[in-house]
Amino acid sequence: MAEKGLVAKSLDFILLIMAAVYFVGFVSFHPESLLLKEAPYHIPHEYEIHFEILLWVFFGLLVLDLYLKYKKLNNWRLFMRKHWHEVVMIALIPFLSFFKIAKISVKLVKTLKASKSGFKIFYKAKKASKHLKE
Repeated sequence: MAEKGLVAKSLDFILLIMAAVYFVGFVSFHPESLLLKEAPYHIPHEYEIHFEILLWVFFGLLVLDLYLKYKKLNNWRLFMRKHWHEVVMIALIPFLSFFKIAKISVKLVKTLKASKSGFKIFYKAKKASKHLKE
């Protein structure tokens, strides 16, 4: 029984460390989300993918932690009364990730529109120079 308590405490500590590390990366990559003009420190953008992976590992460990807490209580109502905030947090991670994907999609659409405009300008300039040569 003491072993289960040690596992739960270790998991809580690991989750706390992971949340802190993710927050450090989040502030570096998205300072505007916290109403900052620029990040107080710089982490190269090549490392951003590592923080994304960390988020999903964190998510998986949160699910495992909740499962263990449910198994310990083995009562759905009591579990929801004690751990409702953790359930909400777990539900928000994929929900908010959708908005990040949507933000990337909007940037992609804007880039494609700009590229399309660039190709139109290039095509019209090429066509105009052909007419000038004739």
